[in-house]
Amino acid sequence: MSFGLAFTLVSIAVMIISYLIGSVNFAIIFTNHYAHTDVREHGSGNAGMTNVLRTAGKLPAILTFVCDFAKGAVAVLLGKYLAVPLIGYLTASDMSTVINPIYFAYVAGLFCLLGHIYPVFFSFRGGKGVASLAGLMMVIDWRVSTLAIAIFAILVLITKIVSISSVIACGTGPFTAYLFYSSDVTYSFTLFGLDQRIFVTIFAGCFALLILIKHIPNLKRLVKGEERKLKFGKK
Repeated sequence: MSFGLAFTLVSIAVMIISYLIGSVNFAIIFTNHYAHTDVREHGSGNAGMTNVLRTAGKLPAILTFVCDFAKGAVAVLLGKYLAVPLIGYLTASDMSTVINPIYFAYVAGLFCLLGHIYPVFFSFRGGKGVASLAGLMMVIDWRVSTLAIAIFAILVLITKIVSISSVIACGTGPFTAYLFYSSDVTYSFTLFGLDQRIFVTIFAGCFALLILIKHIPNLKRLVKGEERKLKFGKK
């Protein structure tokens, strides 16, 4: 099989599989199990950890975060470690210095995020993707994710507002992805002729843009002074 055909087929497979993994929305699943309701019909209408906390309680919220984090990590692990060997198998050639696995890691991450936000299994109404983004970036570059999580935690403690904390923390991603990127291997294949550092920065920017777009209603409420602050109940 030619390299071009193998690359195209594997890329499509990574996109589809990652999207389907992302489409498994644990906020809806756990809220339905523990509270026998659809989390999207309550509070902010978002299928994410914060709304699960307010709707169903702490345990479902924790489970939602862990599973959303994990599915982002799983999608990227599959893309990062299986895609390039599969192309090598299909082309009967060594791809170890041809394609940088980071390409498929970011592609898997992007489509997992799209699946979480627009899940095919739940009428394309999902969450905002913050926990899944943290999980997938932890696999791509743990330094980027760890710094963003630290910034998020500090801002939540200060502001008690999850939305603005999420937007700011995720907004650091493109900058830290650019600063932290490094590779000991020189790869002969470059996607669209892009320098690898520029490639990872663009994809990290796409992640941040998706998060920003999904938080526009929250930011509008924040400007009006109507955004709810995080409160831990007794559930």
